[in-house]
Amino acid sequence: MPRVDDFKNTLVIARGEFQRKDPKIMAQNSGAVYQAEPGGVVLVLPFINREIKITWPEGEVITPEDTKELSLQEQGLIMHYLIQASGAPLTKTWITFREIPSGEFYYSAFAKRAKDPLVQTFGNNPGLLLELGTRMGGIKSEEGDASLCFQVFPRIPLCLILWAEDDEFPPDGNLLFDASISKYLSAEDIAVLSGLVVYPLIGMAFKK
Repeated sequence: MPRVDDFKNTLVIARGEFQRKDPKIMAQNSGAVYQAEPGGVVLVLPFINREIKITWPEGEVITPEDTKELSLQEQGLIMHYLIQASGAPLTKTWITFREIPSGEFYYSAFAKRAKDPLVQTFGNNPGLLLELGTRMGGIKSEEGDASLCFQVFPRIPLCLILWAEDDEFPPDGNLLFDASISKYLSAEDIAVLSGLVVYPLIGMAFKK
């Protein structure tokens, strides 16, 4: 299990690289909004259902007022997205995690973080996924028996999909990504991102 110190070190390293990048190019490639302010430069980045501000060159990640502060892991993910964003267009082709470069190597982490909890929580109640997911900004899609798509970052859509139980098979599910996603995040970061979408939904389900 990663420790808090690991997340802190990851964030420190990412901020160092962030400082060496041109903020205008990062904004252009990531879909963030570049703002030159009296105190310095700010990048405004939509992240799931919130707008996050990132100061440059400090790399301070600021959440909107009256919203929960982002975890170190979330801050590190945002840094990695800004640093690695290539500006590549969406392909409009969905792929599974296994089809991502190095996806097979990180598949067990991905399944543990996102796929398995998604199915365990919503496999027998896909309607609940649609109910809670739309509250979190998801848009209903046509894949599977129930599916929701989220715009996690401006250049990264993610689709949660469920197949209902039938006479032969138990319920199943998966997460789908645009084929361009490897131009923006590593497989390890994509596994983290997947969990950051699924876990809040599970938390909402437990409160029902």
